[in-house]
Amino acid sequence: MKLLIILSLMAVLSGCSIMDKFSSGKSTKKVVIEDKGQNEIPAIIGEQSSFEWQESQEKSVASMPKQEKERILSALEASDVSFTLYFDFNADEISKDATQEIIKHVQFMQDNPQIRLHLEGHADARGTREYNLALAENRALRVKEVMSLYHIADRIKVISYGEEKPISKIDNEIGWQKNRRVEFVYK
Repeated sequence: MKLLIILSLMAVLSGCSIMDKFSSGKSTKKVVIEDKGQNEIPAIIGEQSSFEWQESQEKSVASMPKQEKERILSALEASDVSFTLYFDFNADEISKDATQEIIKHVQFMQDNPQIRLHLEGHADARGTREYNLALAENRALRVKEVMSLYHIADRIKVISYGEEKPISKIDNEIGWQKNRRVEFVYK
């Protein structure tokens, strides 16, 4: 058993040193892993630049003045963009009209790279709770899929509420239709 562990560690360590040789100048971070304080095992985590970029992007959003963010979002609202897409019963397909609305949001996000988006999926009260959560998530994922074609997926988070946050409490088709939706919530 110890021989197997030692061979595994040697393979990992030799792979890390090879990775370090061929990293072609990419930043790497050396880390020491402790085994319950008894042994120290050196390890290397490569390609840290992508993590650093993400952290710096998040800091820029946090440091954005609230008034600036509100001004940017009010400009989007004034352009008559819909912040809610509605879906047919038991469906997650995106219509041509919905695609045009999604593209307006894509253009807004491309013009404002510091803005993040939450796509909140919802369903009506028919069906089981689990089914409605899955359907609502699929609706939001479909919207994200369209937006991902424009390389902004890393700034989009999908949240599924299922039937938990209805807009309408009316228990008929008119009420249900209002609850089958994906909402665009900018952060």
